[in-house]
Amino acid sequence: MKKVLILGSSGWIAHYLIPSLKKEFGDCHIVGSVVNNRPDHNIDIFQASNDQLEVIDEQIITLNPDIVINMTRGEDDNAFSLHKYLIEKSQTLNFHYNYFSSFNAVDGNVENEHYEDELPNSQTEYGEFKAKCESELTRYGDNFSIFRFGATHGWAPNSQTRTELFLEVMLSGESLTIDRGVLQNRLATNHLANMMAAVLQRKGTGVFHFGASDGSEEIDFLRNLAESFGHPREQIIEGGTNICNALMIPERTIKLIGSEYEKREEETVFAVRHMIRLAQYIL
Repeated sequence: MKKVLILGSSGWIAHYLIPSLKKEFGDCHIVGSVVNNRPDHNIDIFQASNDQLEVIDEQIITLNPDIVINMTRGEDDNAFSLHKYLIEKSQTLNFHYNYFSSFNAVDGNVENEHYEDELPNSQTEYGEFKAKCESELTRYGDNFSIFRFGATHGWAPNSQTRTELFLEVMLSGESLTIDRGVLQNRLATNHLANMMAAVLQRKGTGVFHFGASDGSEEIDFLRNLAESFGHPREQIIEGGTNICNALMIPERTIKLIGSEYEKREEETVFAVRHMIRLAQYIL
């Protein structure tokens, strides 16, 4: 039986990743850390923040996990100390350490699409932290994966997602101004989680990107999403120009897990439109 430790198990993506892991691994034992909220899924949990290394260490020693997934939030010294601790622990206990990064680790390049061999390079505070963590892991880690991804859409149990906030505006009838120039390849969060679980099941190591096989400008995607919920495309107004290429090309990812996991953005829209928890936003 695989033993999996998820740090930050009550978060948005974790909500979808937990059932995806159970599907991929079958009978597995999942333990998750929480701070305030509890996950919707039935897993063993313990309470610990990033600065409580002694609590996390006790859980790791007790569980002796095969896989550790760091999905914690917070871009500060405590989070970096936890990251360094997990790198060291992964070598002594020989577990597969998985770090959730983001597009922002490479947001220093906003003009070209991003491939998995691209080195960390950021121009934002959040991205600089992610890039710092990536660099630390590639320098001192051994058995690890880095997950980079951009925008994802769906419902979350413990907070309002960008998708819900957008649909609230659409339902209110108010207009929304969106700039041209922002390119992304968006996944529904359940599709994202399925891809991530497949990488873990196949023991993938290195950097992996997650995104749809195609992409579009943000304004066009949001118009398609609004229309799928019955709202007029004209409710979204074209603003200025904001050049940003956040296309995360999942080349190594698809090569490892297979083309059956490839999704197009039209499938992202379809999946979000049919999420039961978002039905209230249908016009």
